[in-house]
Amino acid sequence: MERILETPYTELYAINDVCLSGRTGTIMTSREVKEDSVQAEATQESTSKVDRTIMGLPVLAFIPMAIIALVAVSLTAEGTGMTAAFAVVISLGGVLMWVGNSIPYFKVIGGGVILCILIPAVFKYFGVLPGSIEGLVTSFYDTSGFGEFVVAALITGSILGMPRGLLIKAGARILIPIIATIVVCFGLLGLIGAVTGVGAGYAIFFVAGPVLGGGVAAGAIPISEILAQNGDKSPAEYLTALVPAVAVANILCIIIAAVLNNLGKKHGHKFKAFNGNGVLAQGVRLPEETAEKLSSPTAAIKLAAMGFFIAGALFAVSNLLSDLFPVLHAYVFLILICALAKIFVPLPQYVEESVDLWYVFVANAMIPAILVAISIIAINIDEVLSLVSDPGYMTMTLLTVVVATVVAGFVGWLVKLYWVESAISAGLGLADFGSSGDLAVLQASQRLNLLPFLSISSRIGGGLVLVALSALAPYLL
Repeated sequence: MERILETPYTELYAINDVCLSGRTGTIMTSREVKEDSVQAEATQESTSKVDRTIMGLPVLAFIPMAIIALVAVSLTAEGTGMTAAFAVVISLGGVLMWVGNSIPYFKVIGGGVILCILIPAVFKYFGVLPGSIEGLVTSFYDTSGFGEFVVAALITGSILGMPRGLLIKAGARILIPIIATIVVCFGLLGLIGAVTGVGAGYAIFFVAGPVLGGGVAAGAIPISEILAQNGDKSPAEYLTALVPAVAVANILCIIIAAVLNNLGKKHGHKFKAFNGNGVLAQGVRLPEETAEKLSSPTAAIKLAAMGFFIAGALFAVSNLLSDLFPVLHAYVFLILICALAKIFVPLPQYVEESVDLWYVFVANAMIPAILVAISIIAINIDEVLSLVSDPGYMTMTLLTVVVATVVAGFVGWLVKLYWVESAISAGLGLADFGSSGDLAVLQASQRLNLLPFLSISSRIGGGLVLVALSALAPYLL
C-alpha cells in the first residue's frame, strides 16, 4: 500500500500528509505533527541533493522513457487521442517538476510548479516544441475536458475528504478572518481599479481573484472558465493573464511568512496575543479520530475507483444545475454540494477515504500534466512578460497579498486567534499556490503544525472565492 501512495513530490505532504502516512482521515495531534515535522526535515535533508525518483520510477529510467515518448510523438504525423497525449504531458510534467523541486532555494518558492507552467510555453515561443506535440496536446485538452476532470477531483476530494471535525470545529473559528480577507481584498482592489481607470472588474478578476483562488489548477483554471462564460474569449486566452499574479503572489507569501516568523520571535512579547508560537488559538483542539489502515493494493484501487465515480457523478449534477441556473458556474455548485453534504450528511468513512485517495492520485499524477497542457495551449509568453513588467499590475498583486495578511491577522485577533498564526493561516493560506504553497509558507514560518488550518484556507477559502467571482461576474464583466 505504501508503494501505491508513495510520491516523489514534496507538495503531496501538504496535499494530504495524513493519507500518505497511513492515517487516512486522522487529525494529527501536536505531538504527531512535531514528530512528523522532524522526520520530514530529516528526510528532506537526506535527499536535498537530488530526489532519485520521478512518479515512483528511478530517474535514470523515467527520463529515457520520457525522451523516447516525446521523440516518437514528434516524429509521428499529428494525431489525436488521450493515450499519446498523456504520455507527452506526464513526461514533460514529471521531468520539469523533478528539476524544479531539486534546485536549492528555487524549490522553496514552488520551483516545480513554476517550471511546469512556463517552460513548455517558452519552448513554444522559441519554436523548439514540435508542431505534432502542440497539436496533439491542444486537441486532447480541448476535446477531453481534462481541466474539468482534474478540478472536479480536487474540489470533491478536498472538501469531502477533509475530516468533518476539522471543518466544523476549526473551520468555525478560521472562517471569520478568511471571509473578511476576501471581502476587504475584493472591495479595496475593486476601488483601486475603479479609481485608476483599469476597472473594478479587471482588478478583482485578474489580480485579487487568482491570488486568493488557491493556485493554478483549483483557482486560475476555474476562474478562466468563469471569465469565458461571461466574456468573449476562450478560457485559454484568459488563463495567460491570471498565471503571473498567482506565481508572484506565492513568492511574496513565502517572504512574508519568514518576516512574520522573525517579528513574532523578536517582538511577540510586546503585544497581547500577537504570537502564538504555532498555536492558532487557546481552546481550539482538533479531535483525534482513528481509521483502519488500507492493507492491500486491491483495497486502494477499489477506493480510488469509487472516488473517481463520486467526483464524476457530483460534477454531472453540478453541470446540470449550472445549465438550469447559468448565473453560477458548475464548479460553484460542486463546492456547495460538497460542503453541504460534508456538514449535514453523515457520510460513511469509506466514502470520505475514497474521494480523498482519488484526490491524492490526481494531485500526484495529473497536476504536473495539466500544468504542462495549459502551458502549451494557453500561456502567451509575450503577454506574461508584459504583465510582469507592468508596475501597476505588480503593485496590485503585492497589495493583495499584504492586505490579505494584515486583515487576516487583525480579524483573527478580534475573534481570539493569535495575530501571527491567523495571518499565516487565513491570509497567506489564501494567497499562496495552494497545497505546495502551504508547505513552503509553513516551512518559512516554522509552523508546520498549522497545516490543517492552511488547508481550510486553500480549500474552503478558495471555494468561497470562486462562489464570489461567479456571483459578481454578471455585474463587473
